[in-house]
Amino acid sequence: MASGARRAATPEPRDGGAGAPVSPVYFLLHVPKTAGQTIELHLREYCAPGAYCEPRRPGLLRRLARDGNPGDAIPDSGAVRALGGHHLGRSLEACFPQREIRRTVLLRDPLGLHLSLYNFRMMSYLARGLGTYSFALHLNSLRRNPVAHFLLSGWLEIPALVLAAMSDARKYALLNRMLSQFWFVGAHTDCDRLIAAIAPDLGVPAVAQRRNTSREWRAQVAWEPLTAEALSGEVRDAVATRDRIDQALWESWRGAGFGAASVRPRPLPQRGAGASAAALLRPACDMARLFRRDWARPAYIGRGRRVARADAARNAGDWATAAQRYRAVVARHATPAMWMQYGHAEQMAGNAAAAEAAYREAILLKADNADAHYYLGTALQALGREPEAASAYRRALALDPALSEARGWLEALGGRADDEPATGGGASL
Repeated sequence: MASGARRAATPEPRDGGAGAPVSPVYFLLHVPKTAGQTIELHLREYCAPGAYCEPRRPGLLRRLARDGNPGDAIPDSGAVRALGGHHLGRSLEACFPQREIRRTVLLRDPLGLHLSLYNFRMMSYLARGLGTYSFALHLNSLRRNPVAHFLLSGWLEIPALVLAAMSDARKYALLNRMLSQFWFVGAHTDCDRLIAAIAPDLGVPAVAQRRNTSREWRAQVAWEPLTAEALSGEVRDAVATRDRIDQALWESWRGAGFGAASVRPRPLPQRGAGASAAALLRPACDMARLFRRDWARPAYIGRGRRVARADAARNAGDWATAAQRYRAVVARHATPAMWMQYGHAEQMAGNAAAAEAAYREAILLKADNADAHYYLGTALQALGREPEAASAYRRALALDPALSEARGWLEALGGRADDEPATGGGASL
């Protein structure tokens, strides 16, 4: 939930007038698990209306036929300053004639990406009442070199059948040529550097709040994230071998920054034995993964469907329906995550009292949930109970000093994080 009160002022448009400089268009390609949501949510919140666009994925038939006008995904190309998301293809560049295109992408090492994706999936599944499975099953259910194939099929728009017949050496050569033409290429840890570089053109703050982090998820579910140190050396080496293109891309391009054109890519290592056999087993492993997620425990049957229906109403902005559906979910599946979602829906529907009760339930289940204390403060503030709201914000900051929203609202109420808590116990349960 973002506060519109924190939207930054945006500069006057730089294009359109006679003799005025034409603003560049930023293509912010989001490889999964590379801090993309931090960038996307920051731009959604602070960009001027129409300046930031996230093209939707085309339908299956259109993807198969490679049909349609790329511009259909962009409502008003004249107003767009930046595009982001998973579904950017280079054909969209044709929508911006006479404008400089600045392509950006953040990468991640294969092991780090797999661990982040695995932990995210497990915490997400637990929050939705679904089952979990092993890291080995996670690996075996995914195709090799996921980053390379994401870039080849997504950005370069190479059809699946063509990719299937293409050698790894050819794929690697295409990707290296592609990345050499990018304005910025870096590691996922370069998120702050990238935002600071594009902020002046887009009129947004140069620092963004971290989003979709492990800390956020761990505040909602009981899951100890798997780390590289917990894996054997054999497993770590196997990941680098199975994803050799991704590993070579990472080693070659992670430090490119704004100098992509000068990078000299490393040679591609030899292909490991057993790669073809593992590819044949992947469909069976994927089926086993889905079984473990959805059906392994009888208590989970139907629960995921109820959560999905509530999520769908939330995503559609139908807050009253979302609140009703999340209320039904927490009646059977009372986790901090579900109480938080229910509270958000009630608050967006204008029912701050119901939201307060929901956030308090989340805190009862997990007292060190900084986000729950923060949102409790927003509900209390909406109810006009400002001393209690300030107390909730202080508690959120005590648990997470980096929670800038809590600090901002506390200061707006005239308080400080190191003040004595107000009487009334707004955040004390």
